[in-house]
Amino acid sequence: MIEEILTNYIKFIRNFETLLKDKYKQDINPCSFSRTFFERKGNIDGIEYWFHGSGCTAEKDGVIYAYDIAINEIEFSQWKFSELIRTHPEYQKLNYSPEFIEYELYQLFNKGILGWVIIEGIEGKDFGCVFMEYRVLLEPPYVIN
Repeated sequence: MIEEILTNYIKFIRNFETLLKDKYKQDINPCSFSRTFFERKGNIDGIEYWFHGSGCTAEKDGVIYAYDIAINEIEFSQWKFSELIRTHPEYQKLNYSPEFIEYELYQLFNKGILGWVIIEGIEGKDFGCVFMEYRVLLEPPYVIN
């Protein structure tokens, strides 16, 4: 089921980005032009959104889709993905634990769908820890088993 949720997550993000690209007549990722062509916070097609740092949070019908973008690659933390599950009326009924979500996301590495993004700090700042994010390597359509 996590693979199906991930598929829907990716499709929502790409559809949202297409709405912005069409509206602002741009052919690059909206994270790249949000400062130039439109407010970093707004509403389009019933989707409330706000861009922040290297990412965006979009909310539709109370469901939260938070993600980061590196060039054109979707990146997300387990927490961001868990927010989708927590706020989605159908997915929240599954009552998945953070450990289960992490385990299932890790299974998608073997399929070549996800990979790691490891950020060991930001230039000039010493965090003393490692932040881990997933990155989407293979986007739908892929076969869901």
